[in-house]
Amino acid sequence: MKTYEAKTLEEVIQLACQDLGVTPDQLTYEIIEEKKGLFSKKVIIECYTQDIVREYLEEFVRKTLTNMEFEVETISYIQNDRIYCNVNTNNNSILIGKNGVILRALNLIAKNAVNNTFKKRIELSIDINGYKESRYKKMASMAKRIGKQVLRSKVAVKLDPLPADERKVIHQVIADMDSHLKTESKGEGKNRFITISYVD
Repeated sequence: MKTYEAKTLEEVIQLACQDLGVTPDQLTYEIIEEKKGLFSKKVIIECYTQDIVREYLEEFVRKTLTNMEFEVETISYIQNDRIYCNVNTNNNSILIGKNGVILRALNLIAKNAVNNTFKKRIELSIDINGYKESRYKKMASMAKRIGKQVLRSKVAVKLDPLPADERKVIHQVIADMDSHLKTESKGEGKNRFITISYVD
């Protein structure tokens, strides 16, 4: 978060944009103080850009993992309003954990830190050495295979419980496949699973 002060809102936005090298539509701001006196006017804003959030996320991940005595490399980018941070460490398998459980915990901690710092729900994703990407590809190919099976047999298939991001991939693949296929999430928490069924 950066803080700027000027006499009017227009002036303070212009000042922030000039300093950060962005256009007003790339700036997210909040007015934290406004005075409209007869002789003195003042507007103070707190603001940030997606790049500031991206840099914060990378620094948070590096600091957290370095404190845990991992050697860390990070690459981050922004795509479709979501911030992606790919991490490579000297022990990727420990940080991924069984079925990605440690990686999901790292995502949750980072999301909370970013959302609390910037006072807004920001979409982000942390991956370790492309693990999530390869999992998503596996989920997509499994969804296509089971989708074809359900189309042929017209018999519903219940999948094993999966984390929310992997269920999302399956919902999307099946939705794009055929209008006669339907997905439904059932169950609670870590036991939540998807059923793929045939509809007329």
